[in-house]
Amino acid sequence: MKNDYVKKRLPALVALILGCTLGFSANAAVTAGDYTASAKGLESDVKVTVSIDQTGTINNIVADASGETPELGGVAGPQVAKSIVDHQSLDVDGMTGATETSDAVKQATKAALLKAGADIGKYTGGPAKTAAAPVADEEKTVDVVVMGGGTSGTAAALAAAEKGAKVLVVEKSAVVGGSGNMASGFFAVESSLQKSLGMKYTAQDLTHRLLDYNHYLSDGPLTKAIVDKSGSTADWMEKHGVKLEIKTATKNTNQLQQAHMDDPIKSDIYHHYLDTNAAYKSLYTSFQKSGGELIKNTAVKSLIQEKDGNVTGLIAQKADGGKIIVHAKAVIIASGGFGGNEKLVREVMNTPNIHVLAWPNQGEGVRMAWAAGGAEWSFHSALIHACKLVGITSSASADKGNAENDSPLIWLLKSPLLWVDANGERFGDEGLVYDTAYWANVSYSAGGKYYIILDSQTLNAYTKKTFPFPLSGAGPANPPKGGDFVALADAAVDGGKSKNIFKGQTLEALAKNMGVEAGQLEKTVARYNDLVKAKSDPDYGKKPDYLIYPVKSGPYYAFETQVVSLSSIGGVRVNAKLQVTDINAKPVPGLYAVGNVAAGFYSGPSYPPYEGLANGFALNSGRIAGENAAGTIAAGN
Repeated sequence: MKNDYVKKRLPALVALILGCTLGFSANAAVTAGDYTASAKGLESDVKVTVSIDQTGTINNIVADASGETPELGGVAGPQVAKSIVDHQSLDVDGMTGATETSDAVKQATKAALLKAGADIGKYTGGPAKTAAAPVADEEKTVDVVVMGGGTSGTAAALAAAEKGAKVLVVEKSAVVGGSGNMASGFFAVESSLQKSLGMKYTAQDLTHRLLDYNHYLSDGPLTKAIVDKSGSTADWMEKHGVKLEIKTATKNTNQLQQAHMDDPIKSDIYHHYLDTNAAYKSLYTSFQKSGGELIKNTAVKSLIQEKDGNVTGLIAQKADGGKIIVHAKAVIIASGGFGGNEKLVREVMNTPNIHVLAWPNQGEGVRMAWAAGGAEWSFHSALIHACKLVGITSSASADKGNAENDSPLIWLLKSPLLWVDANGERFGDEGLVYDTAYWANVSYSAGGKYYIILDSQTLNAYTKKTFPFPLSGAGPANPPKGGDFVALADAAVDGGKSKNIFKGQTLEALAKNMGVEAGQLEKTVARYNDLVKAKSDPDYGKKPDYLIYPVKSGPYYAFETQVVSLSSIGGVRVNAKLQVTDINAKPVPGLYAVGNVAAGFYSGPSYPPYEGLANGFALNSGRIAGENAAGTIAAGN
């Protein structure tokens, strides 16, 4: 009996022993093949295709992050996918500044592996990895070291190199350009391009306008220096191969902010890149030809400061853990402020209702400048620009993928429809949607978010494309495709599951779903309908041409909208040479701050309604700092 039992069980025992010995049991159920899955990134659904064999080995991952921010998420997708394949693990580091995209690649890969029948435990956790051999520290000596390879850092580095300085740029992320990669151009006045078009705007006029807008709370000498430099900077950019154009207000009304048509200097100063990516490549090509050096994926950890207060370098850490000690005669902080620090932006702006873009800059450069003796100045400022719809899913997009950027529902966002705040009250002129800065400002005044209120008849008008006003040229691009707006709105409501987009057969039901007091919403809508009928808005001055659609035919809809912060602006006091100073305007020797780290060009949270100021300030402040740093070194000071 005993021998019969052993004989019967022997094949199973042998298989079990072999399976344990050879290690095939962990992924015994894996079916080899290619598997696709997707996960939500920052601005779109990130799709991966995972190739896996029968042993559970991941042979390849193709990540499509084309709907993400091109120079961050678009780079992070393939980079994280490769890292997963290289390490056969989901526990890999994401790319700095692209956390959402990196996480989406990991989550989508996990979903694809589950489809293949893989044991996820094989790709997570597990025994500790063998410690890597220690990396030796590296030391470098240069004339000028620039912390950050974004717009201002690029300009500073190239300007210093052109003056004969030996320059090193230390960039935290895998790409250069920073938030400038989102920009379409920059402001300039008295450029050769403007003059060739017969424009007669002067630096003096623009300086006076900016100081007046800022109630003279901005730094006069700094503002003058930046504006005076701007025309030659545009010429300088063209000299380095950057191709520019000016879309004049009188000939490009559908491509510009319509609110600027009555005051064309606001848009005529904007020098558009013909190719943003090519612009930065051109500048770095010139920089490297001038002998400059760029190190990426390396984070600055601290400044080197002597007992006498002179800043003489910095200490940075590479991706492999190695340390770089850089000795320099001048340090230029161009780290981009704290615009990627979501918690801090919301804290200083006093509201959680701000959509913060995922930049790598967390405020480290600002803190280092303060620690070195620089004064805190105009810190409570964010570069708020336009607004975005919240909670649009792929089911409400044109291609069922990139909901954030291509949903036709963005047409509603870009129109002067009825807006109400979180209490159901109207709070301003919806015609401000045609100005990027004022649109953001009025939304911020409502706490950072508002709701677009409309009815089914209005949605039908958008389906038929019969709305009589233009879509705004401010904010995100207008998707070219239309659609059935009722169906799209219902898809966005998602059967009542959405926490941001609501529907009600009556205004009372809509208010209940929104969480606002029904009587107040009904009162607001009744008042607005009266204004539409009268074609007059004594409350906030909305133009009659925008008082088109009443809200009176159910079902009714509410779309949550949130103000967008592109970055922070300010934090460290500087002078007109972009030297970091203390509260008494005494310079910290050897230390400069540029771009969104430097304060004084703006005042408070309100961004002036002139196109290209932030990118123009970055370029000009960087160029001024680079020239001054190199000039001071050359003079032996």
